[in-house]
Amino acid sequence: MTRLHPEALTGDYGHRLGRLTGAQLQAAVDGFDLGRLVGASPIPGGQFGQNVQLSTESGEWILRGCPHYDWQFPRERYFASQIASRSPIRAPWPYLIEPSREIFGWSYALMPYLPGLQLSDPAVRARLTPAEETAIARALGTGLTMLHELTWTHAGAYALKADDVVPYAVGHRERVLGEIDDLVSQCGRLDSLSDSDLHWLRWLLKHNQAALDVPFQPTLVHHDFTTSNVVVNRSSTPWTLGGVFDLMEAYVGDPEEDLVRAPFNYTSRRPGLAQDFLRAYISRRPLRADATRRLRLYILRDCLLVWDFGHRFGKEWVASAPGFRQWAEPLVGQDFAAIGRSPSNQD
Repeated sequence: MTRLHPEALTGDYGHRLGRLTGAQLQAAVDGFDLGRLVGASPIPGGQFGQNVQLSTESGEWILRGCPHYDWQFPRERYFASQIASRSPIRAPWPYLIEPSREIFGWSYALMPYLPGLQLSDPAVRARLTPAEETAIARALGTGLTMLHELTWTHAGAYALKADDVVPYAVGHRERVLGEIDDLVSQCGRLDSLSDSDLHWLRWLLKHNQAALDVPFQPTLVHHDFTTSNVVVNRSSTPWTLGGVFDLMEAYVGDPEEDLVRAPFNYTSRRPGLAQDFLRAYISRRPLRADATRRLRLYILRDCLLVWDFGHRFGKEWVASAPGFRQWAEPLVGQDFAAIGRSPSNQD
């Protein structure tokens, strides 16, 4: 490996991490005896720019810095450990945390770089052919069923003090409706919902909430399972899910809650990919009774989350959207369960 002077790696590593010096990056890897640093570059894609790819004498690593919350890195470490030890899917493990802010002014984590095609890179996605995108969508649907083989005895969220998943204090229906209510309140504070929007929301909740009472086996819920948070592999066999990362939103709950984010993103790009993803998932893991009504509420919750995010951060697409209902209704109205059951035109 070519040995570079540390200052050669000094530069701007994104809006969140800012300017980092080569000496700082070397000190970070020295904390875990990972050898001399020989390269560093920001990771393309992603909403928040927390990651830097590091090349050292010991291999390829990801530095993840400036956490959003004190629990972010411990939660990610917990679920990475669960995936690595209990699933055939790879996760960033070992997940090494340095809580001290001495080097950067914020704590950081180091984890191995997952080999495979990085779909979080827009340049990589742009090079994929339609046939490759279809095969990858199916691979992700199949891979998600494997993640959902990780079960718990109870639904719950990661608790920092316990360093474990702690059961929710309320039942599933109350939790989901409470989260929707909180998001409606957040949107209301930004005056982003009209009276017509609120009337439509109340109608949806009234006519679909009973579906939340159908029992389920609690599993890992990644909650941000999209092409941006996975790597895929291809050899002489079909495409496969090679690894999953960005576990900040993970919890234990209804596995069907994970069937929203990927189709949501696919629908905005090429709707047929959402169908391929769902068919691959449902062929291995059939949906429970009343899934269509249940998924409407899971999709609604995600729409409110994205709508609030767009308004809080002044995203351009918000300015051109006619209103929440007009924007969200085509997504909420999709029968994802029926899509997943229908035969593919490409099979």
